[in-house]
Amino acid sequence: MAQLHLKIVTPEKLILDEEVSQVNVSTEQGEIGILPHHANLMAKLEPGELVIKRNGKAESMAIGDGFLQVSDNTLTVMTDLATLAEDIDERVVEEAKKRAEQALSQTLSDEEYAETMAALEKSLAQLRVKRRHRVR
Repeated sequence: MAQLHLKIVTPEKLILDEEVSQVNVSTEQGEIGILPHHANLMAKLEPGELVIKRNGKAESMAIGDGFLQVSDNTLTVMTDLATLAEDIDERVVEEAKKRAEQALSQTLSDEEYAETMAALEKSLAQLRVKRRHRVR
């Protein structure tokens, strides 16, 4: 079966570098699915969920802002957040969300407002992924 090479990179480290069968990811144009031998592509990521399919199983990650590039059967995801669903600490993320919401109620510079909104969007993305994949 054909495979797609997936690399997920954050500013801190290389998160993943392996062969997969499919990736679904949130972009500013909507959710897209990328299969092996996809046409070359660049897209802007939005905070949300990235689903990796391999060996008949799906694995979910919360991702932040960034970009993706498909070239020569390699998908490179460059993002400021990439956390597996099972590694998300819901309590910590909920606290970060509350802090961001409180900060938004105050007078902020344009830069502070943009940073706070980005933090809030990442927190919301992590909470959605965690709650969607919570073990019941």
